[in-house]
Amino acid sequence: MSRVAAACLAAALAAACTHARPFVRGPVGVELPRPDAIEHRLLLIGDAGDPNPEGEPALDLLEKQVNLLPDRTTVVFLGDNVYETGMPDPTPAEGTAVEQILDEALLNLYASRRDAERRVRAQVKAADVEGVRAIFIPGNHDWDQFGTGGWHRVQMQEQFVTQLRDVSKVDVQMQPTGGCPGPVSLPLGRRAQLIVLDTQWWLEAGAKPSPEDNPTACPNVTEERVLAVLGEELRRAGAAGRTAVIAAHHPLETRGPHGGYLEPWVHLFPLVMAAEYVPFFVRWMPLPVLGSLAVWWRGSNSPSAQDLSSSTNEHMRRELLATMEDAAGTARPLVYAAGHDHSLQVFRRERAPHYALVSGLGSQAKASSVRHARTSLFAHSNVAHPGLMKLDFLQNGRVRLGVVEWGVDTPDGVEVYSHFLEVER
Repeated sequence: MSRVAAACLAAALAAACTHARPFVRGPVGVELPRPDAIEHRLLLIGDAGDPNPEGEPALDLLEKQVNLLPDRTTVVFLGDNVYETGMPDPTPAEGTAVEQILDEALLNLYASRRDAERRVRAQVKAADVEGVRAIFIPGNHDWDQFGTGGWHRVQMQEQFVTQLRDVSKVDVQMQPTGGCPGPVSLPLGRRAQLIVLDTQWWLEAGAKPSPEDNPTACPNVTEERVLAVLGEELRRAGAAGRTAVIAAHHPLETRGPHGGYLEPWVHLFPLVMAAEYVPFFVRWMPLPVLGSLAVWWRGSNSPSAQDLSSSTNEHMRRELLATMEDAAGTARPLVYAAGHDHSLQVFRRERAPHYALVSGLGSQAKASSVRHARTSLFAHSNVAHPGLMKLDFLQNGRVRLGVVEWGVDTPDGVEVYSHFLEVER
C-alpha cells in the first residue's frame, strides 16, 4: 500500500466513531407510564423490507409491542417495505429455474413478485392484531430504486396491501395512495395527529403524479400545493389542540451513510457502497485514494438524490423545514419521523419540528454505521440489536419517546433510551 493510501486509511480510522454501543446525551431514562395513562401509542419502524425468511427479530419485536396495547396502537412502516426494487408484476418465470438464474445473474436487480409478497406479508403479520392500525409509507426502494417503473411498483404494493387488509385483523393501508405525495392527515387518538408524506415523490426522476399526468387523481401534484396543504394541516392540528407528528421515509437529519458517514474501510473498498448490486468479489476490490475521494464526494455533493448532500435532497428538506417552522406559531409540529438510514437516531432541534427521528433498523441484516452530531440525543446501530421507536401520547398531554431494541437475551425487547419530548418556549 502506498504512503498516500495508508495515510488516507489511517485518517479514516482515526475519524471513525460508529456507535455499535448506544450513544446517549443527557439524562438516561424516564419512568414507564402505566397502561391506563397512555391515550395512544405510535410505533415507528422503517426499512423492514428485508425480513429473514427464517424469522426476523425486528418484526418479532414489533409483534410483542403491538400486543401490549392493541386497542390504542398505530404502527407506521416508514418505507423501503420491499427491497431492493419494490413490488413487480408477476412473470412466467416465477417458481422456475429461470427465476433462480435471473436472481444469480442480475443480483438484486431482478425482483420476484413471490418474494416481494413474502416481505410485505411478514410485516403485516407482525401487526396483525384486532384493533391495531398499520400504515405503509413508500420509500425509494419501493419506487424501484435505479429503475424507471417506480410509480407502477408503488401502485402494485398498494394493491397487495389492500388485498391483505381483507384477510387480516389489522386495519392496514398504504398512505399516501396512488403514488401521491400527500400530505395525508390521520388522527392518533384524541391528542395527536399523524401527517404522512411520500418524500420519494419529491426525489423521483422517473414518471410520477404531476399536473400533466395524474391518473390516480392526486389532490396535490405540485411542490407549492404540497407545502401549502402541509402548513394547513399543521395549523388545523394546532387549532384542535393536537400534537403533530410528520412521518416520511427520508430524514431531515442523519449521521449514517446517507448523511455521508461511512465505515472506515469504505475508504479502501468503496464498492461496498454498492454491495447489493455488485458481485462479492468486486465489492472488496481495493481502490485506495479513489475510495477516499468517493467517500468525500458522497458526503459533500452526492450525485444521488437519496443522500442529504445532494442539491435535490437539500432543496426538499429546506422547503419542508421552512413550512414546518412557519406553522409553529399556531401549531405543534413536535416530531418528524423517518427511516432511510438503517440505524436508530434521535435529534433535538431548536426550531420546529423540535425532534427529528430516524427509525430505520427494521431489518436486522441491513444495520449500517452511525455517528453522532452536536444535536444528537441518541444514536445506535448494531446487527445484534434491531429495533423500533414508540411515542406514547399520555392522558396528561405529555409525549414520551422510547427506543426499544431486540436482543438474543431480550427477545421481548428492552428500552435502551427514553425521553419526554418537551418544547422550550
